[in-house]
Amino acid sequence: MKKTESRIKICLGVVLALAVAASSCTGDFEYFNTDPNAAQEVDQASLITTMQLDAAYPTTGDTTEPVNRYQTGWNLLADHYAGYMACANHFDGGSNPMVYNLTANNWSNTVFQVAFTQVMPAWLMLKSGYEEGILTAHAMAVADILKVLTLHRASDMYGPLPVLHFGEAKNPYDSQETLYHHFFETLDQSIKTLRERIEVAPDDRSLEKVDAIYGGDLKKWLLFANSLKLRLAIRIRYVEPELSKQYASEAIESGVITSTQNNAMLKSYRQITISNPMEMIWNSYNDARMSASMDSYLNGYEDPRRETMFQAATIDGGGYHGVRNGLGNTEQKYYTNMSAPNIQTNTPMNWLLASEVAFLKAEYCLMTGDNEGAKSNYEEGIRLSFAENGLSTGAADTYAQSENLPAYFTDVSENPTKYSTGALGKVAVKWENDGNELERIITQKWIALFPNGMEAWAEFRRTGFPRIFPIVEPSQDPSIDKNVQIRRMVFPKLEYANNAGAVNAAVRLLGGSDNGGTKLWWDKKN
Repeated sequence: MKKTESRIKICLGVVLALAVAASSCTGDFEYFNTDPNAAQEVDQASLITTMQLDAAYPTTGDTTEPVNRYQTGWNLLADHYAGYMACANHFDGGSNPMVYNLTANNWSNTVFQVAFTQVMPAWLMLKSGYEEGILTAHAMAVADILKVLTLHRASDMYGPLPVLHFGEAKNPYDSQETLYHHFFETLDQSIKTLRERIEVAPDDRSLEKVDAIYGGDLKKWLLFANSLKLRLAIRIRYVEPELSKQYASEAIESGVITSTQNNAMLKSYRQITISNPMEMIWNSYNDARMSASMDSYLNGYEDPRRETMFQAATIDGGGYHGVRNGLGNTEQKYYTNMSAPNIQTNTPMNWLLASEVAFLKAEYCLMTGDNEGAKSNYEEGIRLSFAENGLSTGAADTYAQSENLPAYFTDVSENPTKYSTGALGKVAVKWENDGNELERIITQKWIALFPNGMEAWAEFRRTGFPRIFPIVEPSQDPSIDKNVQIRRMVFPKLEYANNAGAVNAAVRLLGGSDNGGTKLWWDKKN
């Protein structure tokens, strides 16, 4: 116990010194037993920073530590499953989660560990401080929003999680249905608290020094909370349609992000230095490259955003060229000269952008029979995405009228075995009331979300769009139809080793086996 408390205090001391980029707050699962009585020994508000640093992506640690966590938990899983990036590096002899061998290594541990050994212990200490009157209600509201952001992403990977009794002696898993209802209740309370604070103190900046997202601007946090609620409301569209409409309507009416000025992004702030882990992955590690699916859509649409999202291939003639996913044992040397992501160390890490919100609103309008509203928000989503990529409104408007279709994928590598294939995407960019409206919305949303693979993978599973290429190699998980593609990540190996009773009970909550073919609670469209 003392060892755990000491480790947390050391990390918080580093946060207070605002040297977090060089610190390490990684711990073991003993963090579950963090003593909340230690809360009053630290500056409570600084724990907001602690949560932010790992809420959506891991950024704390020394040199390669956050990069390796990001790669194994986010890039090699969600970014690949979303059809954003591919990698010919044959990790573990070509038998790994990229070809659906989900137990080949420890990659299934990463997202769970970051959530429950880094973010949630900080939240628990904030909760204790709030209950003791040390932390303000609006600071706790921000912490609760960060909790929802962290845990909905983790739940969208695994399903059930041990949340509602976190920090207690017995901490069972909760079903994803229970979790989502908890997320909505939590967001509603945070929205209410923030609104009440803004009414009495509209210019409150008490969190300015510790808030790397919005600089303590509570009005922007209110917009973010409503936008996050809208994201989750649309996520449950096919499992709880009436609640989906209700929550989406409430979020939109309460006020969501509509301007790029209010985008939620993690980037360097004051003396907090954030280095985007993707730069080391594509550059130093030489791993991540454009996927064949991105190649097909961006090149077919002649999308101006491809130059801002990816770098030209280092081959004669240049151009933007991708790699098929799931190549197994194929030699990496054939594909390292394909297009790398255009992500540098100072590129912000996107949490939730105005373009995503516009596409969410477009789908809500589609749900409620408002086709004109769907078209308007769809085209606004394109304009906002172009703005987020430094492109003009005029270019966006021209693109929105394009009738180009996704292109045939041509494998231009030096690999003697070519993996060229015909396009799967069926829709042009231009809006038509032809029964394919949802595919258009999600396809453009998928492009706009890049490089947020966690959200893109969730949306692909929820809707079946966009139509992304299956892996080349046969699925190494017999439960996964390679053409349907992976639906979830298996529970962490460490949980089976250290918390077997709880995780075995969690499998029963899944409604299926702990494998990659079992659908999550909200995955009910098909």
